[in-house]
Amino acid sequence: MKWQNLNAKNARGTVRLVRNGVFSHTYSSGIVQIYYSASSSSILSWGNICDDTSFGDNEANVICNQLAYNGASVYGRAGSTSSFGIDYNATILDDVSCSSSSFLTLEQCSLTTIISITCSLNSNDAFVTCYTIRIWNNPYPGQIRLQGSIYTSYGRLEVYCNGQWGTVCDDTFGAADAKVVCRQLGYSHYVLAHSGTLLAGSSFQPIWLDRVFCSSSYSCLASCESCPSSQYHNCFHSEDVAIACEFDSTETASSNTLNTCQYSSTTGTTPTTPTTATTDTTTATTDASTCATTNISPDIVGIIVGVVAVVGTTVTCI
Repeated sequence: MKWQNLNAKNARGTVRLVRNGVFSHTYSSGIVQIYYSASSSSILSWGNICDDTSFGDNEANVICNQLAYNGASVYGRAGSTSSFGIDYNATILDDVSCSSSSFLTLEQCSLTTIISITCSLNSNDAFVTCYTIRIWNNPYPGQIRLQGSIYTSYGRLEVYCNGQWGTVCDDTFGAADAKVVCRQLGYSHYVLAHSGTLLAGSSFQPIWLDRVFCSSSYSCLASCESCPSSQYHNCFHSEDVAIACEFDSTETASSNTLNTCQYSSTTGTTPTTPTTATTDTTTATTDASTCATTNISPDIVGIIVGVVAVVGTTVTCI
């Protein structure tokens, strides 16, 4: 299975964090950039998100969720801190508003590419500091993640079964299956799926799933393929599936949240012949031009996928 262009790793909607204009996949804090297109263009590029009156706890948490971190501890405007320097990229998103802090990507939120005049300054770029705990640190059976890439929207597909992360074989893996994977992760669609040695898993990893067959209406991989009791031995890691997920405005946005897919069936049998078958409470408002908002006392009330209920906020003014 080799589909589409292997250079398409910057998928529409990918987010990343930069400091002094430089990106590193190791950053858990920084100025937020998103790979998107401006309102007057169809060309994709990296741009910033405006920290305006709609940008708050929910929006910061969703950005960190999309980066596979367990929510945000601090957020604010770049001009309120000297920690991240200045990012000279253009502002590309405005009026970002998320109705839930448990959403998985910004695609599940309302937003616009029409930028207000108040967002023209680089000092208004949004920054976040994410908790360094990953959302997969306390995984549930059937949880998935993308690994081996510098972006969380692209990588080797891994599934958690029997207490261990393993890979998925590309036998029969098709477009509908790739779409279900991306919907589980909070994206509406995929832009790339392939196998091969580029992102092959370790020989120490089990290959948990083979001959996956999903309906495109599903939102969880476990709805179409259950965790087996032992790994498959008729596949090689050179056949491991890798996927890039994207925002696609022509597709229905995923409704998944952090804990949606834990309820899907994940109990399987020994694979002889594979079948195809929170709440946030904000206690302070701030003038984001001079202050950063800090979430304190993050009570992890349901860490099934890393659901953080933030109890209160404190305000740090520069």
